[in-house]
Amino acid sequence: MLLPSDMGPSDVIHCSASATRAKGNRQEDTWWTAQQRNLKKPALIALFTVFMVSVQETGGWEAPWFCHGDDCPQFSVVDTYEGFEERFYYASHWITVEVAITSKEEIKKALWKLFYYTKGANEEKKNVILPWPSIVSVEGEGDGDENHGSVSWPVPVGTHLPKPNDATIRETDMPAATVYVRSFGGVATETIGRENLEKLKKSIEAAGKSFLPDRFVAAGYDPPLRLMNRHNEIWVFAD
Repeated sequence: MLLPSDMGPSDVIHCSASATRAKGNRQEDTWWTAQQRNLKKPALIALFTVFMVSVQETGGWEAPWFCHGDDCPQFSVVDTYEGFEERFYYASHWITVEVAITSKEEIKKALWKLFYYTKGANEEKKNVILPWPSIVSVEGEGDGDENHGSVSWPVPVGTHLPKPNDATIRETDMPAATVYVRSFGGVATETIGRENLEKLKKSIEAAGKSFLPDRFVAAGYDPPLRLMNRHNEIWVFAD
């Protein structure tokens, strides 16, 4: 290795000339690199714009595992507490059957109406693919038959809905809302659902949150024949 102390006069002149050429090359490279960057800017800006529009349209939504790849209603997790999750649900569209009483028999009838509708019981006799969850919305104080509510299935954006043969099936909109959610597995019976509802209410109160006491939703994300990894939820709406 040639050190400065080992250089002679010719070596110094050679290195000085080399340094001058290198400096000139660097200046040329700097100018050329800048021009290349300027040429690339419009393409980068366009690419970035497309990316941002895509993110805004989808909201960065990545459906959780319990949607099983379906386009279920979109939400964002606001916070997690002991025993429940606070979510913000975006506005969504549903098909719905009202039930005067929320007995097991009436809910089953409503579910079958929606099921048959998706299997061709409509004016176009077409199948309609809808995602989970199916939800039972319950309103009014009291237990069992004293409540009233509805049974619904979500309708993803862009889905064509033929007119139903059954006039009791109608389209509804759920506005954006903050919802407190308790999740549990297994087969959700009415008794298990109400037990989880009471646990959810106690957890919300313990967290110092206020909620609407006379309304809740039971959500099921699985068809009856799915035996493993079932997912159920109870929703209570923030006041």
